[in-house]
Amino acid sequence: MELKEFTVGDLMSKCYIISENGKALIIDPGAEGERLYNYLINNDLELIYIINTHGHFDHIAANEYLKKNTDAEISAHPKADMKFKDSELNLSQIFKREKILSPALDNQLNDGDQINFESLKLEVLYTPGHSEDGISIYIKSENVLFSGDCIFANGIGRTDLEDSDFKTLKNSIENKLFKLPDKCRFYAGHGPHSNLKRFKNEVWPSFT
Repeated sequence: MELKEFTVGDLMSKCYIISENGKALIIDPGAEGERLYNYLINNDLELIYIINTHGHFDHIAANEYLKKNTDAEISAHPKADMKFKDSELNLSQIFKREKILSPALDNQLNDGDQINFESLKLEVLYTPGHSEDGISIYIKSENVLFSGDCIFANGIGRTDLEDSDFKTLKNSIENKLFKLPDKCRFYAGHGPHSNLKRFKNEVWPSFT
């Protein structure tokens, strides 16, 4: 598994491209679609999946560009589709005064679903709290988690938005993410990567 990390857009969102055998999937293409597409072209990668951990604009803004230029399928939690179609729900109208939208979902990802990608199996964990459509992606064979805006290396996703809730986020963290191995590395929607042991021991206590 090859992993390439990008920082994109005004909010410095993290976007990840996973590739193997000339195929690629992209997690949270939040902006700069042409830059991401050029990376795929320059590395002879065929984009198969676009996966959004949730439907906020800073995680979906490049969906349209990539969808237009590849045959990739857009995958996210079913509730993300509402945000794809509504610039107020995805917060682009509120935070940027822009109308950022995404093409509709091709695949719905629910808790426990599995995405087979080349030799990898990606497990979908439903982790709402920051956003009611929040999911995280776990690759057991690599012991790697993509946590979206559920947790960060030094904090947690904000819970002051319309469909966010701290109790729900706490449940997602303690009953989903903390069930994974302590040595699991996680790559968040913003900021640096970390591991669950450090987060559990050094970061989470200040929120509980």
